[in-house]
Amino acid sequence: MPAMEEIKLSLSQTGPAGELSIIRVDGVVDTITASELETVIEKLIGQKKYKILVDLGGVEYISSAGWGIFISRIQEIRDQEGDIKLVNMIPNVYEIYELLEFENIIPAFDTLDSGKKAFKIPMSDDGDRPGNGDKVWKSDDQIVPERGMTIQSAMSPGTKTSADDSQAQPLRGSAKNAEDVILWLVVEDPFGSIGELAEQAIEEAPHLKFGWWTVFSILRRNRLLSRRARFRLARRKSRQ
Repeated sequence: MPAMEEIKLSLSQTGPAGELSIIRVDGVVDTITASELETVIEKLIGQKKYKILVDLGGVEYISSAGWGIFISRIQEIRDQEGDIKLVNMIPNVYEIYELLEFENIIPAFDTLDSGKKAFKIPMSDDGDRPGNGDKVWKSDDQIVPERGMTIQSAMSPGTKTSADDSQAQPLRGSAKNAEDVILWLVVEDPFGSIGELAEQAIEEAPHLKFGWWTVFSILRRNRLLSRRARFRLARRKSRQ
């Protein structure tokens, strides 16, 4: 029986009064395990710990659900003069981070030290310490280093573009909601970035509200986050 995908999380805090929270993540962050990471972030927000550094050095794969956790609360955190920053991504994970254009939303750094310095918090010589003895999450189970579907296979030509192709048939002049507008724009130009799609959508339908997160959510719902998936959809529609 194959091992289940698992995640291992641990928390340390550093700086004056433990102002900076560092979450170390190991394993796979997907639709199954992402809720555990979300619980840790929500607990920190509940404790008014708004400066969060996420160490992804032990992460082999992050699904769209996992990426969504980082940005779903980012505005709330920044409204409290905090931030989420990512460090230590391996090349495959960083590639998807760039592909999804998250560099425009959440900053990433090569090392833990550079991530700490970006918060501009005075650090003590004692290093990181547990947050008042409160271990938010610690799993002693063995981490599964690889996911059944690798990043390469997720981006392969066989990737589905939509759970229901009937939902992805926007027509010029018939778009009546935000999803119709975005899907129509994808068919018109499958290589546009998320930011470009948002700008074009505002021009096409100024009465609707569009932002980066809105476009991202629509693309994720329709399995169109990769440009390859969007191209396959546009090519299929052009043949109909």
